[in-house]
This record gives sequence, structure tokens and C-alpha cells, in this order.
Amino acid sequence: MTFLYQYHRNLDYVLDTIVNKRLYFSAPSDFNDPFDCRPKFSLFSCKNDAENVWRRYFSLLAKHQYPGISNAEAEKCADAEILNGKHRDKDWLCGSDESIKEELSKIAPRICCFSKFPRNAMMWAHYADNHKGVVLQFKKANMIGNDTSYRGFDVEYYDKPIPLERYVKAMEQTESGDEAAFGRLIYLTKSSDWTSEKEVRFLSREIYMAFPETMLTGIIFGSECSVHWRDHIYTALSAWSTRPSLFKEDSSISSIKLCFKRLGKGD
Repeated sequence: MTFLYQYHRNLDYVLDTIVNKRLYFSAPSDFNDPFDCRPKFSLFSCKNDAENVWRRYFSLLAKHQYPGISNAEAEKCADAEILNGKHRDKDWLCGSDESIKEELSKIAPRICCFSKFPRNAMMWAHYADNHKGVVLQFKKANMIGNDTSYRGFDVEYYDKPIPLERYVKAMEQTESGDEAAFGRLIYLTKSSDWTSEKEVRFLSREIYMAFPETMLTGIIFGSECSVHWRDHIYTALSAWSTRPSLFKEDSSISSIKLCFKRLGKGD
């Protein structure tokens, strides 16, 4: 995967991105999916998950509750909890779920969303105003490991609550020093209804993050994009020393899939 893409229906947002050479990171509360960025994990829903995974969970929980405890002692605590059937105790499971939600709600990064593909017809319709908007193409290599410290993650899609195995993995990552592990568990998981978006998300504490000109490598105009949009975007790009490649949807190339034609200087 060489590029990542953003679908846009708001000209002011596109112009701000180009003129100021910066990406906007949204607050999760602004997303169009009311279930997005809410915990999709429940211990109660995992009560029938594999016992060996529960043993790992209780062992990690013991280490969290008793700092400095040895691995052997943590495993003994886990064995005792399994023997007592704690992972089947409805009251404990429900109470733990409430505590987990309270703790996770304190983590609130801002998010910048991308797709791996520019040819998703549903996204052109929904996010680019029925092909009246544009898609911005960013070079992935310039988004990772540079001075602005971008870091992108693939969104995980689930058709049911997140399994205990995934939650335990986040606990293990946290124990290994990955402070963002639980943040990813909330902010990088969505319903499988959204799978076709093939989304990649970047997390930040900042509202804006600057990017170099070489990162924005292309702009794709929708088939219904107006001359007004194109004129404003051309004007905004006039100050750039390295102008991104320009493309436009062309329905004459194929009637069954989206195709793009590269625009020349006179187009």
C-alpha cells in the first residue's frame, strides 16, 4: 500500500488542508456513526470465552492490582479465580464492565481518518457528496517516521463484541510499555458494517498537524465536481513548489468500475 486517501465534500476543509499544509484531527464526538469510538468490549459477553484466555486475563489483573508480584504468584491468583468461577459471576462481570468503561472514557485522542482505496463508489457518494467533491491522495511513506511523528493504524472490524483475547492482548501491550494500546482498542474498532471503507486512522492530541508538500501527491476530482471547486483548488496550489498530480473521474473508460484520467496543465 503506497497511498492513503481522504474523501471530501467540504471545499473550505480541502482549501485549508492545501493552503496551510496541515491535517485536521477530529474529535470522536463529531463522527457520523453514533457507535463509533465507544467501548465494544464487555467481560459479561466474554463469559463463555476459552478458560486459558481468562487465566491470562486474571494473571495480568493480579499484576495490575499487586505491583511487584512475580509471574508465578500472578498465575496462582489466576488459577484461584478460575477455580472459584469468578469469570462466570454475573455481578462481578457487570460491575467490572462499568469500571472498565469509566476508565476507558478518560482516553480521548483526536483522529484523522483515511481509506486504503480511492475507488469506493459508496464512499464517493457519501463522503464526497455524490461525486461532487474530491479525494486527496497522500504518500504513506511520508506519513510515518518523519518529524511530525504520525502513526497510523488499520481499523479492526467486528460483527460481535470484541473477544477477550483482543482485550488481553491490549493488556499485554500496555504492560510492555505501549501506553496507547487501550486507546486503539476503542478508537480503532468498528462494526463490520463499515468493513468496505478499509479505514486507517492516525491518533493525536493536537487539532492540526503540518505535513510537507511531498506528502500530498494527488487530487482526484469527482465526475460532478464543479469548475468553482477546481478553480479554487488550482489557485490554492499555485503557491506550491511541488504540485500534486491531478486526476478526474472518467466514466467513459469503464461502466462497471471507477476510473481516473490524469489532467494536464491545460485541463
